[in-house]
Amino acid sequence: MTFTALLVDDESMVLTTLKSVFETRGFEVSTAPSAAAAADQLSRLPFDLVVTDMRMETDTAGLEVVRRAKSQPNNPVVVILSAFPIPATEWRKAGADTMFVKGGGIFHILDDIERLLHDNVNPAPH
Repeated sequence: MTFTALLVDDESMVLTTLKSVFETRGFEVSTAPSAAAAADQLSRLPFDLVVTDMRMETDTAGLEVVRRAKSQPNNPVVVILSAFPIPATEWRKAGADTMFVKGGGIFHILDDIERLLHDNVNPAPH
């Protein structure tokens, strides 16, 4: 199964690197350099996964991306990937599924993201 991903980061080098890494894992990737550009893409296309930086146009622009993504009917998995961690209570309240700190092993992060995606597609019975 091919998953679609929207990667959001205002640092072009980070965005290019993430795009390449996600594509090597079989993701169909779109990118956005800002929360505003992400909102535009989210209004036009459904994504299985949204990965966003936190600090872009503002210190909390990533939370805007999270809220916009979680308002989509297909309920994508939403991940914050930031060099500036925020308390779990904040990102959970906004609706993010998890948060990772930049600088960690990207392939370990991808393994965790893929597990989240598969759990989202095949939720455990309640």
